Amino acid sequence: MIPARSPRAAFGAAMLLAATLLAACAAPSEAPAPPAAATVTPAGMEITLTPRRPAGEKVESIDVTLSIREPALAQGDTFLSMAIVRVMAPGALNRPETLVAADAAGPLPLTIEEDPVDSSEFRQDRRWIAARATQGDVTVRYTIEPRVITSATRPGPLIDTRTELTGFYGSGNTMLALPVSGWPREVALSWNLTELEPGARAASSLGEGDVTATVTAQNLNNSFFFAGPLRSQPEDGAGDFAIYWITPAAFDLDGAAAWTQEAYTYFNGFFGASDTPFRIFMRTTERFQGGGGGGFNSFIFGTVGGEDRDPDEVRGLLAHEALHHFVGGYGDGGGAGGQQWYSEGVTNYYTVVLPYRAGLTNIDHYISDFNGYAKSYYTNPQSNLSNTEVTRLFFADGNAQIVPYNRGPLYVALTDAQIRAASGGELRVDNLIFDFIDSQEKAEDGVALWHDLAEVYLGEAGSAQFRAMMEGAPLDLPSDLFGPCFVAEEQMLQNFVIGFRPYKDEEGATRAGPIVPGTAAEAAGIQRYDIITNPDALGSARDAAPGTPVTLALRREGAAPFSLTYTPWTPPLPGKQWVRTRVPEEDCNL
Repeated sequence: MIPARSPRAAFGAAMLLAATLLAACAAPSEAPAPPAAATVTPAGMEITLTPRRPAGEKVESIDVTLSIREPALAQGDTFLSMAIVRVMAPGALNRPETLVAADAAGPLPLTIEEDPVDSSEFRQDRRWIAARATQGDVTVRYTIEPRVITSATRPGPLIDTRTELTGFYGSGNTMLALPVSGWPREVALSWNLTELEPGARAASSLGEGDVTATVTAQNLNNSFFFAGPLRSQPEDGAGDFAIYWITPAAFDLDGAAAWTQEAYTYFNGFFGASDTPFRIFMRTTERFQGGGGGGFNSFIFGTVGGEDRDPDEVRGLLAHEALHHFVGGYGDGGGAGGQQWYSEGVTNYYTVVLPYRAGLTNIDHYISDFNGYAKSYYTNPQSNLSNTEVTRLFFADGNAQIVPYNRGPLYVALTDAQIRAASGGELRVDNLIFDFIDSQEKAEDGVALWHDLAEVYLGEAGSAQFRAMMEGAPLDLPSDLFGPCFVAEEQMLQNFVIGFRPYKDEEGATRAGPIVPGTAAEAAGIQRYDIITNPDALGSARDAAPGTPVTLALRREGAAPFSLTYTPWTPPLPGKQWVRTRVPEEDCNL
C-alpha cells in the first residue's frame, strides 16, 4: 500500500498528537470579523531593483531602493540586517557606509554594527541602527555590485550575486538589507530594466516581473532574482511551474524541464500540498561553481557553459531540489545546521522512490540508485561519524559532507521496511514522514520529534535504532530491504573518487580544483590549479574496472611538465548490493 498524505493513515501518530488536537477543539471559537472595507492599502514594503550598465555590456551594479511603511523605530533600535558573508558567499554591498535612509523628518542617521569575523565563513552579519526615532515611512537606498569571479573562486552554495551575459542574478541572502522586525509583511517587488538591452525580462522566486506577495524576511533572503535576456519554459513564464535561464544550455534542458514538471505534479499530489507556483532557475558559469540549492518556492542549479550533461543526472538533480520544497527541514534549515540527516536523507530517498511510483523511471533505475547510495555508504571512511561530527566537519571534509546523502536514504529505507513488516503492509515510512512534516514547524526539537514518532511506529526498537544511527552506528541492512523483488549480495566494493573536480580556466585548459583531503589524489601529490593536459584520461578511468590506476600528464607553475599515477578508487571494502529476483514487478510494492 502506498499512502497519500490525505487522508491520513497513521493511527499511531494521530494518538501522539491527540492531546494537542483536543486542546484546539476545546478552545472557544471567535466571532467572525466583519468584512473589511474595499480600500487599497500600500504594501508594507516596496523593493525596486535597477541594474546599471554604464559601459553598455555587463551589469556593473544594481541600485536597490526599499520603501518601508511606518517602521516606528525608537532611537537605538536595530533597523536593518544584511549578510557580510553567508555560507562562503560574500554579501554584494561592498561599501556599507553608502547605504542611506530618510523619512518624513529628513535624512535618518544610522550607525553600523558588525558580527565578529567567522573563520568558517558560515555566517557574519552587518546591522544598521537608528540614531533617532523614525517619523512615518522610511526610504532606504544602496548600491550592490556583482561578485568578481576568478579561477581561485571556491565553489559554494548558489546564493552570490553575479553577472551572466548582459544580465545578472543573485539571492536575497547577498542582495537585500532587510528590516529585522515587522514580519511577515506584504512586499511589492518592481524592476527598472531601462539600462538593459531591449526585450530584457526579470523574474524572481516571488513571480514573473513586478509582483506582490506576503512573505517573511527568511522567504526574501531565500529568494532568487534574475534579470536580462531571460528565457523560460513556458515562454511567458505563466502557470504554476516555470524554468528560467539566461545562457542557452548545451544539453536537453527542455526535456529535463518537462520531465521535472511531471514529477513536480506527482510530488504535489503525494504530499497533499497546495498548488503554490514553483520556479527553477539555471545559472551558467565558466567553470563548476556548485550543484544546486533550494529557495523560497523555487530552486537554482548551476551548469558550466558548453558542457553536455547526462539526462538522468540532470533529472535526478532537478527532482532532488524540487523535493526539498516538500520535505523541508527544521530549525535554521540549511548549511551545517545539523538537520541534513533528515532534509538530505529523506529527499534523496524520495528522489529515487517517487519518480518510480510516478512512472517516470523504471525498476532498474530504482535499484541502481539505491545501490549507488549503498556503495558510497560502505566505501566512505566517514560513514560511521555521529551526526554531531558530520555537522562539525560539513564544510571541511568532503567525505563527512556526503554522509547524510547516503546513510540518510538507507536509514529511511530501513525504517520503511520495518514499518511495513510491523503493520502487515498497511503503513509505510511515508506515514511517519507526513506526521513529521505536519508537526515540525511547531516542534522545538526536530530530533526529539522524529525519535518520538519512530517509537510510535516501531516501539522502543525504532527509537533506539534512530539514536544509534545518529551516533554513527553501522546500519544493519537486511537482504529484503527493498521488498521481495530484490535480494542482497555480499560484495567487495570500490567507489570512483577522482579526489578533485576538474574545471576549465579562462584559456580553456583543464585544471584540478580543490583537492579532497585523505584521497589518493592528495597522496599522489596532485595540487590545486595543476593543469591536466590529458583530461580524457579521467573519463576513461571512470569507465575502467574498479582499482585501475590512471596517469595524468600535468603542468604546474614553476615546474617542468610531469606525470603522476594514482588509483582514483576507494580501497576494496565489504558491503551489499541488491539484485533482481524473479518476483513480478507488479508484486514489488515499491
